[in-house]
Amino acid sequence: MYDQVLVFSIKGSLAHFRQPDTTATHATYPFPPRPTIHGLLASVLGLDFDDEAGAAFLHEEHFVGLSLLKPVRTVCAQMSMHGKGFTGGGGDSFNRLTTIELVVSPHYLVYYTGSRLGELAERIRTGQSVYHTYLGSAYCLTFPVFHGLYPLLEVAPGEEEPLPCSSVVPQGVIQEILVEPGGNYAVARALPYRHVGGRFFERTLNVIYEVNGKPLKVKVRKVPEIACKFLKLPEGKVVCLW
Repeated sequence: MYDQVLVFSIKGSLAHFRQPDTTATHATYPFPPRPTIHGLLASVLGLDFDDEAGAAFLHEEHFVGLSLLKPVRTVCAQMSMHGKGFTGGGGDSFNRLTTIELVVSPHYLVYYTGSRLGELAERIRTGQSVYHTYLGSAYCLTFPVFHGLYPLLEVAPGEEEPLPCSSVVPQGVIQEILVEPGGNYAVARALPYRHVGGRFFERTLNVIYEVNGKPLKVKVRKVPEIACKFLKLPEGKVVCLW
């Protein structure tokens, strides 16, 4: 359906992709979930998910993927958050010390293919964005950097044949991981899969990654649990988009 893939990077001094089921301490995912990447793309395009064009973007078929350009490292810090008065007495609002987990010096490579590819590529290449772009939270600003627009070369994983994958990979796609000496493997658990509008999300995924951004050598399921593509980039790297 699509014949090109857009590649761009995002980085910052901090990121916070809040895990919604954490309340007292706000834990973070190690990288942006799929709906967060869609939100960043919508900010570049100036889409509002509450109107017709924004809803159409949410529901169309498109694929995103992500590679780590820096090791995942997190710290916890306390921030003074502005709360509402329903949890305390004496006034409508108050400031509350809240412990937050933050990703430090995040740097990611993002892949996208979909119907708005040409417009997104031009906007990111020229440094244009309608709304501001950030890494999960508004205090973690980022500015997408264009890397290229490449032909979409799909790779058909062979049965029982390991595929060296330079991106994070959803667990539902993997039949087996071939563990390499020195590899440091981790799972980002319960990432939201699809934003259906109105801040409602469908399904969650576990995503496997190598903490230092090294390739994952995987055998791919004959029938993956989600729609996905394996692409070969011009430099020879293979990445997974879903």
